[in-house]
Amino acid sequence: MSILAEAFLKNRAEQLPADVSDQFIVPPFFNRISIFADTKSVRILGGRGCGKTMFIRHFCHSTTFSPKKLGIDDSALESVGLYLRPDTGFCSLMTSSWLGPEQSRLAFSHYVTLQLLAEAYQALLNIASADLAAGPLDVMSQRISPALALQFNQQVSTVSELGTFVDLRLSELDLWVRNPRSYAQPMFLSFATVLPRLAEDLARSSPRLKALSFRAFIDEFENLVEVQRMVICDSIKHPHLRLAVHIAHKRGAVTDFKTSSDERIVEMHDLRKIDLEELLSSVTEFELLAAELFLLRLYLKGVSFDCPAFVPQKLYDRKDLSYRLTSDYRTKVVGRVRELLPRLTSTDIAREVLRDDPLKRRLIEMIDKGLGRHGLKKEYTGASLVDAAKPRASVVLGALVNRASDPSAALHAFIELKDDKGDGPGDPFYKVGGWVDNNLYGCLFHLYAGLPQRENLLYAGFDRFCQLARPSLRYFQELCHVTLLLEFENSDRNDIEPVSYKQQAQAARQVSDAMFEDVPQLGLHGERLREMVRRLGAIFEALNRRPSQSEPEVNHFSIDHADKEGLSEDALLVLKEARTWSVLYEEPDTKNKRDYDVAQSDWVLNRIFAPRFGVSYRKRRKLTLKATQVNTILSQSSLAFESLLKELVEPERTAQSSTGQLF
Repeated sequence: MSILAEAFLKNRAEQLPADVSDQFIVPPFFNRISIFADTKSVRILGGRGCGKTMFIRHFCHSTTFSPKKLGIDDSALESVGLYLRPDTGFCSLMTSSWLGPEQSRLAFSHYVTLQLLAEAYQALLNIASADLAAGPLDVMSQRISPALALQFNQQVSTVSELGTFVDLRLSELDLWVRNPRSYAQPMFLSFATVLPRLAEDLARSSPRLKALSFRAFIDEFENLVEVQRMVICDSIKHPHLRLAVHIAHKRGAVTDFKTSSDERIVEMHDLRKIDLEELLSSVTEFELLAAELFLLRLYLKGVSFDCPAFVPQKLYDRKDLSYRLTSDYRTKVVGRVRELLPRLTSTDIAREVLRDDPLKRRLIEMIDKGLGRHGLKKEYTGASLVDAAKPRASVVLGALVNRASDPSAALHAFIELKDDKGDGPGDPFYKVGGWVDNNLYGCLFHLYAGLPQRENLLYAGFDRFCQLARPSLRYFQELCHVTLLLEFENSDRNDIEPVSYKQQAQAARQVSDAMFEDVPQLGLHGERLREMVRRLGAIFEALNRRPSQSEPEVNHFSIDHADKEGLSEDALLVLKEARTWSVLYEEPDTKNKRDYDVAQSDWVLNRIFAPRFGVSYRKRRKLTLKATQVNTILSQSSLAFESLLKELVEPERTAQSSTGQLF
């Protein structure tokens, strides 16, 4: 594998060390969020690949007190981050049927306590060796209070002894949980008691530690069972000055935040929300972050790319955000990545269509079929109409002559354009009905759909990679990895040159196919989710194959709010799972102006699947489906779906493509 491709090989936080001080890029939205302003807990949301774990690790002790950092201010001691991703396999053993109702709850709390104590011990080791601006801080030799020593069964007298104690107690817990009837029950500890006391003891030991507090981050909160989530919610409901508990989970995966009493966690009152998926949905901010990530990964591999404005050291500290958010910086950094991952405009691609014999032949056949439909083949032919000097108009004409309405106006406008020297917005063909603006992309997708082995250049380019991936930085990195692997497979070069359009387009298709095959691994209903993706993709693909393109670029759907009551339980389950795993995005319907549709949502298929089905990634047009139709797509038989597919496409009697039958 080439050095360039290796730069993007690791695209999950789990593949990186706990210290992400030289990996985490402070995101553009960082100054708009507050995470340690008070002791209130924080709920961090986001779908797969949005960077939840990387975001959390930025705030944890391994990064805060990294040996790579110099002159760390003592203010960092005020919020010492502890990371915990529960071992779901082990936690699944702590059930009431196996251990008993009360014992299972106490055992889980004890497990969390020991894991967080292990993290606290490691954090104190990091503090002891950190380059603090105020000088070294000896925390390991500090004695603990009698009250805390009692909690530790008199087996710990100084902080340095805490690590051995925790290791022994974790082994003891493991043995008891697996053998509850043949091993003595351990003495249970509570993290809500032990961690604040440890912080209090340390705070009394040195004036520099007087504001010390722990911030525990519980990652993948959704993987805990209800009674275990209650234990965590209890600590959120009743925070301590020296301990705050934060949680991270996928959007929609957890909707009930019940405590062990009748109370529930209430947003704004008990915790704040940081929705990374929503924050990364901004086009401009995602593009900047993606461009910086692209250059950073190359930089860390020692690859040169000639962008003086890009300074890696300015990515890691929020104080440098003002520099990175200037228009000059953005223009230079994003511009450089656009040069390395170039794209063709839709006009350029229209020209390519007329240079590519199979695509041009497909366009001519498309026009001839439309002319034949209206009895105009004696007056015109596709070959005589298509004009390489008017590429956009030529491509769009293919759809206009295939529509049910009389194409005479379009033909006359096109001929007038051919006789003129212009090819732009001021020409008659472009003024009439916005023909080019509204149809060019759809027509290009349609032409490429008939040649599925041809690299679709509409998917090539940095901007389009961002459209396919947003808000998932993981998808973006995978697109980059495969692109550079294809382009520089046998090269060990340590510099980079612009990547070809075809290799980018090929990479987009490969990644899209791989993500589709990965869907069955998503949760308990992965196979049903993949079937849903396949069916929605088939619908959008079939609509894209209509030569008239009367509704171009259909790639999402909606259900009228009034009709949602008709959704089956099975369909609702699949929708929930699809939203949780970011297979579908639920977005507000911003185009519908009718009062009774105010509550309507758009359901957008993750754009990473667009290249697999040869459809548009732009959110342009949608299908409005009845609840019964959605039920068919999400939960009924293949035969019922095939019947629905024909029903949705039949109104325009889809023409057969050059690759064969649609159905």
